[in-house]
Amino acid sequence: MNRPRVIIVSTGSELTAGRSQDTNASWISNELFGIGYSVEKFVVLPDDPILIRKELQTFAESGNQEEPVLIVMTGGLGPTEDDYTLEVVCELTSSVPIRNEKAFDRLQALYRLRGKGFEEALTTALRQVSIPSKSTVLHNSVGIAPGFWSELKPWAFLACMPGVPKEMTAMFREELIPLVQKHFNSQELYSDFVFIWGMSESLFQQEFIELLPYFKEGRAVWGVAAKRGFIRVTYQSQDKSVVSELIRLTLEKYSGLCTGDLFEELPKLLLERKLTLGTAESCTGGLVAKLVTDRAGSSEYFLGSVVSYANSIKAGILGVSSENLEKYGAVSEPVAREMADGTAKILGTDLAISITGIAGPGGGTPGKKVGTVFIGTHIKGKETEVKELYLPFQRELFRDVVAATSLYILYNRLRKS
Repeated sequence: MNRPRVIIVSTGSELTAGRSQDTNASWISNELFGIGYSVEKFVVLPDDPILIRKELQTFAESGNQEEPVLIVMTGGLGPTEDDYTLEVVCELTSSVPIRNEKAFDRLQALYRLRGKGFEEALTTALRQVSIPSKSTVLHNSVGIAPGFWSELKPWAFLACMPGVPKEMTAMFREELIPLVQKHFNSQELYSDFVFIWGMSESLFQQEFIELLPYFKEGRAVWGVAAKRGFIRVTYQSQDKSVVSELIRLTLEKYSGLCTGDLFEELPKLLLERKLTLGTAESCTGGLVAKLVTDRAGSSEYFLGSVVSYANSIKAGILGVSSENLEKYGAVSEPVAREMADGTAKILGTDLAISITGIAGPGGGTPGKKVGTVFIGTHIKGKETEVKELYLPFQRELFRDVVAATSLYILYNRLRKS
């Protein structure tokens, strides 16, 4: 069958109400792209059976034999009253719920392990171990609820999986990918990306994308995601050489501002050079340390952090001179320099990052506006450098951008040395 139009549907009132964030859709899209299928759109629906049924019918009827449709839906497979996926799909496929014995056995074993009376919860629990009779089961190797693959039209197929990310990812890779590849042709696509630091989406499009012929001619597509402190630019094409050329042109145009995935590359560089890192943070309150330690294995190079919010900590712990604090103020180049040097000294690290700034909304002066920040980087055997930046963002965004940018500044110094 021809390569399908792919629609990803995420269900859950907690998503539409903004109480939870949907991470499944982007993950599924990325995985499908990796095996040659591009996604047409994402849809998020509340736990409303009438609306879910209506949308699924619309998607199914929008295809035909020449242009098949694949709908990948997550959520609504649990045991509670607001889990409607089974009910809706049974209605759409003229099916009845049937118990999947493998899932039933796992559920029974779980209840026995927990010491709960299985019979007491049987009626409710059975909802999550049933699938439509006219469907193919997608086994759940991580949790209880099975998924299923259903045919809505001769050209429209629906894959339903749990909304729990770890259950969904295992089911997708182990069960769904083989079915998708069995039913549909794929198209080999090539992709690559680059981070551009301190760049806006609109400026990048205006001064770079709009001047190149590749996109107007349909030889490639591009996408951009605005992050905290940088944009991630992705290029896709059926021609690998086109993607390579676009990356080359980007690196040439924005020399010095580009990295790969910094949060992967910096740890790799520290490990290769056997360097250790410490941080001293004021206005960011430990966010740099969090970014570093978000990566497993960071204890091999990250030794610690001092959140020196108060001047007494800057002076008493980091050794910042009272004279500089009084003369220049806490948010200044001399203080940032002493913070970086003091951090390396007390923690015994090869590298140190220091941050002192005004996150706002108050605290600014005519000479130092809200959004002013000084970022110091200490490299053993080299002169400590301090960069002054003015980032007029609201408090949360300011802190996030500063934290990420400090790692970029350190990385940039290291790769030049």
